Amino acid sequence: MQIFRAVVEAGSFAGGARKLDLSNAMVSKQVARLEGELGVRLLTRTTRRLQLTAEGERYLQGAGRLLDELHELEASLGEQRGEIRGRLRLSAPLDFGVRELMPALQAFEEAHPAVELEVVLEDRRVDPLAEDFDLVVRIGELEDSSLIARPLMSMPIHLYGAPDYLARHGEPEHPRDLGQHRCLHYSLQRGGAGWHFLVNGRLERVRFRPVLTCNNGRALIEAAARGMGLVLKPSFLGEPEVRRGRLVRLLEAYAPPPMQVHLLYAERRLMPARLRVLVDALLSHFQASPTGGEP
Repeated sequence: MQIFRAVVEAGSFAGGARKLDLSNAMVSKQVARLEGELGVRLLTRTTRRLQLTAEGERYLQGAGRLLDELHELEASLGEQRGEIRGRLRLSAPLDFGVRELMPALQAFEEAHPAVELEVVLEDRRVDPLAEDFDLVVRIGELEDSSLIARPLMSMPIHLYGAPDYLARHGEPEHPRDLGQHRCLHYSLQRGGAGWHFLVNGRLERVRFRPVLTCNNGRALIEAAARGMGLVLKPSFLGEPEVRRGRLVRLLEAYAPPPMQVHLLYAERRLMPARLRVLVDALLSHFQASPTGGEP
């Protein structure tokens, strides 16, 4: 079962073999043996890729549940002796994970060295249930009603520009002035090129035509610091450059509400102790510094 799942996750026999530190021949032999015992074909093999059969899909789901339950049982036996051990798979947005999450995980790992963490950093909305994540950090609105959501922090948002840019183009006095400025757009933002500001107590969207579009927030902050345009980003990205004198905040009177950051995880009949301890550790860490880099 473990070999079969590793092959499917890796997309090849060679990849599964590397993951489990086994030979290609051993992996191929064990999958063939499994198919022989079951009397069905689980995988179709081509020169380019492996593909699950309908029986393979069904077996992978059932085998995955059994393996997860087995791992939970093994870990729980150790946890009963006061040991926190086992594997946790965590997903978070890239920039937030690098700058904000890693310090918290360092403290957790130092306290619980027997826990194996797999951290996946990417800027997309993952499905914790379908993609086998124990814990997901979600920034922004929540849509996963079947998941437990724990508030982690409020993340202030500011408009930033470089002193050099402002000397050349002037400083916007109102959000509507942004139509006359060079704006930098985060391509993974929902709803296209536009920013929200609080105008007369109401949230209004200001649209613009970006001069630069990028899928990485840190790169956009760097572009803004180099005078390429204005950018609306979380304070944990912008404030370090403000302290260095490379950026200044703009339109503070119209700053949008902070974005909310949550921890998401599936409801379980018996929550593993290692996951509970990790959730508590992250909540404690961010409550001690809840404003995402604000001075």
